[in-house]
Amino acid sequence: MTSPNEFPGSTSSGRPSSFDDWLQAFKEQASFFTGVRFDIGVPRWPLADVLPVLPFVGAAVGLAAGLVFGIVRGISGPGWLAAVLAVGTAVLITRALHEDGLADTADGLGPHALEPPRRLEIMRDSRNGTFGVLALALSVLIKVACLARFEGGTGLVVLIAAHALSRAVLAYPLLAYAPVHQDGLGAQVGKPTDNDVWLTIGIGVALAFVLLLGHSFWAALLAPVATIAAAWFASRWIAARIGGYTGDTLGAVQQKAELAFLVVAALLIDD
Repeated sequence: MTSPNEFPGSTSSGRPSSFDDWLQAFKEQASFFTGVRFDIGVPRWPLADVLPVLPFVGAAVGLAAGLVFGIVRGISGPGWLAAVLAVGTAVLITRALHEDGLADTADGLGPHALEPPRRLEIMRDSRNGTFGVLALALSVLIKVACLARFEGGTGLVVLIAAHALSRAVLAYPLLAYAPVHQDGLGAQVGKPTDNDVWLTIGIGVALAFVLLLGHSFWAALLAPVATIAAAWFASRWIAARIGGYTGDTLGAVQQKAELAFLVVAALLIDD
């Protein structure tokens, strides 16, 4: 997992100051976090300067996956089929970026009694091991099981909310910890300010709360809490083992946060 700011000729021109600037920032990050390619020219901002676009990038991914889910359910498709196709849509759009991070992180952090350098070496190996394969399989199964119980409209809003908030909480490890590799993602994204981090998470929470409120007050309240808690715990657990974060571990944090959101939504929304 790298950064759009690693492209040759990348420049920084300060924080975005207008709607057009923020739109450009959205396109830059969407071009990295998804397989959709916008005509962005030379990237202008490191991720740390444009964190508030993350929940909107996530919401766009969730919208695409949710529309697939809603259409399949709307034509009387079974819930499990709609769920599989929705999860597959999100994977295709993002090029399995975060799933790859989850697998690499599981391979590196799963075994016991390894020193941090050895864990990082394993994580940089592109081959998937037992822990990585199991993590991916369980992740997909949980997502499908959670989504399969929803009707089309509910699944749509749940997917938008889950993807938006699970990307918003990526702001936390960027603030709380340091990058492990000075030549990797962390060295390129920069260090965000406290205000930008809490604004980003706040946007994600607000989107999730509003989207779920019409379906279940308790889900609207507790799903964001569970998502933030999952990201906080995962980030701390990872940092304790490798001394910070990497691009792969950020992907793992996003996946854990998304799973926490979907599980709570599935348990509390009576559809």
